[in-house]
Parts: sequence; structure tokens; C-alpha cells
Amino acid sequence: MKLKPDRNQITWAITITITAFLIMLVYYVLFQGSILIDGVSEIVGGMKGIVYGVIIAYVMSPVMNFVEQKILERIWEFCGAKRDEKGELKQKKLIRNISIAITMAFLISLVWGLFSYVIPQLFQSITDIIRNIPAYYYNLQYRLNDFLDKSKPEVRHNITYLISQGYRRLNRFAQDKVIPNLDSIVTTVSKQALNIVGVFINLIVGFIVAIYTLHSKESFCGCAKKMAYAFFNENVANEIISGCRLVHHTFIGFLLGKIIDSLIIGLMSYIGNELMDIPYPVLIAVIVGVTNLIPFFGPYIGGIMGVLILILINPIKALIFLVFVIILQQFDGNILGPKILGSSTGLSAFWVIFSIMLFGSIWGFAGWILGVPIFAVIYTVIHQITNYSLEKKKLTTDDETYIETAYIEDGKIFYLSDKNSVKYRSKPEQSSWSRLFSSKKKRDKKLEEKTKAKAESNDEEIIKKSKTTADKSSTNQIDNNVVKVTDESIKAESRSEE
Repeated sequence: MKLKPDRNQITWAITITITAFLIMLVYYVLFQGSILIDGVSEIVGGMKGIVYGVIIAYVMSPVMNFVEQKILERIWEFCGAKRDEKGELKQKKLIRNISIAITMAFLISLVWGLFSYVIPQLFQSITDIIRNIPAYYYNLQYRLNDFLDKSKPEVRHNITYLISQGYRRLNRFAQDKVIPNLDSIVTTVSKQALNIVGVFINLIVGFIVAIYTLHSKESFCGCAKKMAYAFFNENVANEIISGCRLVHHTFIGFLLGKIIDSLIIGLMSYIGNELMDIPYPVLIAVIVGVTNLIPFFGPYIGGIMGVLILILINPIKALIFLVFVIILQQFDGNILGPKILGSSTGLSAFWVIFSIMLFGSIWGFAGWILGVPIFAVIYTVIHQITNYSLEKKKLTTDDETYIETAYIEDGKIFYLSDKNSVKYRSKPEQSSWSRLFSSKKKRDKKLEEKTKAKAESNDEEIIKKSKTTADKSSTNQIDNNVVKVTDESIKAESRSEE
């Protein structure tokens, strides 16, 4: 006789196995997390070429869509091509191949322009600054001495004290941190120089992977949807697909908008630097453009870095650049940025700062850039879940309503401005500051109003309870009268029959 386990036993066995596996995984992550992180980093490191390719394809996908849908398909339709029942042209594959070629050519031209013009200019500017550091130091020292000679003795003493303290701390930092770790610094720099070759190879692999990814991106999306509907019910699968679309629209809208915005700001900074004859215009424009990728703090970081470079060379030019970059960032924040980005994240300034600080502390520079769209997705998901729960309880989802809400009872909203809203500490207690300056009569009057309001609410509750008890007693009395009438009618009928 074969013993076959029933369905409950199989379910319990699977549940116990999964629970035991999760417990072991949590233990391993908590106490052996470094080994797990190293293993994951090795796996990801071996697939860097694929990761780079997916990132390149994701960033260049809007460019390819624009070339394919707005240019090539219209040219084919103008030449007499017709669409099938699905609304697609018969020459779809040919159009896709041509659009991928144009997109990759555009990317190569950008990289070539970067390496042929921008990077040599940057290298030349950095080498000039390093070579001229003694002259800049002498110039700054001369200006500082001239300022000290013209200032008062107290100011001169304070400034010289601050300079000596800064020099001592810098010297101590060099002796304690830099010189003892000089060997490790040289080793790290040499390793990073060797890693450049690996990065170059991974970029070539990523370029090839990006071509195949762009060519088959619809099939990848179709496979993902097929798996979602295969393993989940329709509602869950629809929510998963909706969440993926939310992530895609948030990331692609924010990242592409930020890249375009930073390119325009960097170009405008370069043109302004050339017109105002500011030293090292390319270097400073690149600093302004790259730091502009960081939301909220980026413009300030770029402006401060540019001013610090220019103040060593020419303080007057540094002041001119400071005024120019303030005007430029005001234009970006009030006109250009909202025009390009729009409401791609939907976050307030507080949540933008919060997301930058949170993810920046975790991932560094990448967290400063990616933290805002990641937190925007989390914020949107929580907002949708909250609204769904409120709608299920038949409550309003308007945010402004809850600002003035004191409490909710039986689906009815009581507002803070309503005098009858006295429950759940709706009326704020008098602060110590106001209590200090208020007179005793006002305090007694407020106390009397509070007690009166509480008494009125208690009276209303007593009246409600009495009404309910009276209703119950009246219904019971009516039932008794009905019973009596029915009994008497039955007796009368029986007498008449006799």
C-alpha cells in the first residue's frame, strides 16, 4: 500500500522549507554579509559589459524611437508604404536597423567630440593650473599681505592666527594621513590606471550588447509580460506591469531631462565664459554642467568650485563668474528646468533634499543623481496604496482635507476650525509663551468655554442614548400590543365558532 501525502501536507512541507531557507539567508546576510557582497560584486563584475550595454540601450532608446517614429516611418509613408492590420509598416525591420545605425552613429560622434575637444582642453587646463600653483600662491599671498597692511591691527592679528592654524592642520594632515599611506595611494592609483583598460573593453562589449538590446527591446518586454501573466493572476500581473511602467516613465523622464538640461547649462556657461574672458572656460563649463546633474545642491557645488579655481587666478573674474552663475542657475531653476523636466518626479523640495542625503550616503555620487527618481517611485507607490485603502473605506483622498481634519467618526470628518470638535485633543493646549502673556480672565474664559463644550457634547451623547432606549422601549411596547391584539382576535374567532 502506497502512502500519498495530501495537499495540506505538501503545502506545509513547502512552507517549512522556504521559511528555513529564509532564516538561513537572513543569518548569512547579517553575520557573513561581507562574503555575500563580495560574491555578488564578482558576479556583477564579470557581467559589466552586459550591464553597460543595457544602460547604453536604455539611455539611447528615446533617441532611436524619435529617429524611427518621427523621421524614418514618415519618410516611408511619404514614399507610399502602407501599414498592416496591427498598424506596423512592412519594412519594420529595415527601419529598425537604419534607426539603430543612426543612433549609434550619433553616440559615437558625441564620444568622439568629447575625446577630441573637451578632454584635451580639460587636461591642458588642469596641467596649467598645477604648473602655475606657485604663481597663484604668490599672487594670493601678495594680495593678502596688501590687505593686511591696510587693515586694523586687531583684524590683522585674527587673520594671521587663522592662517597659522590652517597651515598647522594641513601640515598635520599631510604627516599623519598622506605620507604614511603614500605606498597604498600609489598602489591604488596604479590599479585604477590598469582598470581603465578593463573599462575600455567592457565599453566595447556594452556597445555591441546595446545594439542587440535595441533591436529586440519589444520582444524582451513581451517575454516579461508573458511571465507576469503566467505566474500571477490578472490583477497582480496588471499591477506589476503598471509599476514597471511607473519606474520607466519616472527614470527616463528625469534622467534624460537632467542630461539635456545639464548639456544646455554647460554650453551656456562655456559661451558666457568666453564672452567675459574668464580663464579656463572649458574646465569651468564642464564643472558647472556635470554638477548640474545633481538635483538641488549641484548648481551650488559647481559655482563654488568655479569660484575657488578663479579666486587663485583673478579675484575680479571670480566675482564676475559668481554673478553670472547665479543668474544662470536662476534661469535654469525657473525657466529651463521646469520646461524640460516638468513634474517628472512630483516631489516637494523637502523630499528632494531627503532623497539626495539618504541615497547619497549609501551610493555616493550615483546616489545623488539616482536618489530622486528612486524615491519618487517609492513615494508614488505608497501614495497609490494609501489612496486605495482610503477609497476602500469610502473616505476622501484629497490631501488638503486632511490638513484641517481634527478626527473622523463614523465616516464623518470633524474639522479643527469647528467648535464642536473637542475629542482626541483637537483643541491645542495653551503654550507656555502665550500663558505667560495672557491674563487670568482670558484663561478662565477659555477654560469655561472648554468645560461648556464638553458638557454640551456629553449632553448630546446622553440625549442620543435616551433616544435609542426610548425607541427600543416603544418598539417593544408596540410588539406587545400587537401580540395582545392577535391573542384577543384569536379568542374572539374561537368564541364565534363555538
